[in-house]
Amino acid sequence: MSGAILSVRDVHKVYGGVHALNGLSLEVEAGEVHCVVGPNGAGKSTFFKTLIGVERPTSGSVVYKGQDVTRLPAFRRARLGLSVKFQNISAFGELTALQNLFVPLRRNHPKAAIPERASAVLAKVGLAGLEDVEVRRLSHGQQQWLSIGLSIAAEPDVLLLDEPAAGLSADETVKTADLIRELNGQGMTIIVIEHDMAFIRSLNARTSVLHYGRLFAQGAFDEIAANADVRRIYLGTA
Repeated sequence: MSGAILSVRDVHKVYGGVHALNGLSLEVEAGEVHCVVGPNGAGKSTFFKTLIGVERPTSGSVVYKGQDVTRLPAFRRARLGLSVKFQNISAFGELTALQNLFVPLRRNHPKAAIPERASAVLAKVGLAGLEDVEVRRLSHGQQQWLSIGLSIAAEPDVLLLDEPAAGLSADETVKTADLIRELNGQGMTIIVIEHDMAFIRSLNARTSVLHYGRLFAQGAFDEIAANADVRRIYLGTA
């Protein structure tokens, strides 16, 4: 750990009279996997959108690598090394896995180098040998891994994953957790927003619990899982 690489500071987001975020402060350390969980309506989606620049907070700030990026649009944050993989698959179904990677790679790589680089990315996400397969013919899990590949093609410093286990089989879920750990082991900071607590448990990472737009609890997953107040809000009694 070398200090916070990304943080939100006393962030409020108000929609009409609804406080989606209500003074949220949260820091993500450089080089960690950081999981964000919470019951429905806790503010997870708004937090995610605020980090990537889709939404601007009503007040408060977002700081990335020591720079206040609160007013920067999403594409400028991406150029600073902040990448996102949304829950919905973002690949082009009629193109091959390899062809899909030409889009994110062409910005930073000469045309002649792209095929080799694209193959390397596919290998990194467990899709070696599937370069020439149309995306629509891949399994759901393989399409999700390709989406992660698209997100890491530019070699970001921070990767945000929005419910990466959604719709996956048990085997695919295990492989996705392995992929996250592998990418993190290569130095990438990863933020996982997820509702599947078994998946979060398998990552065994520092976990933040949101509730009513605030940071409710934070710690190692085992500490969070043992917290009676956290169990209570998930049961809907808090």
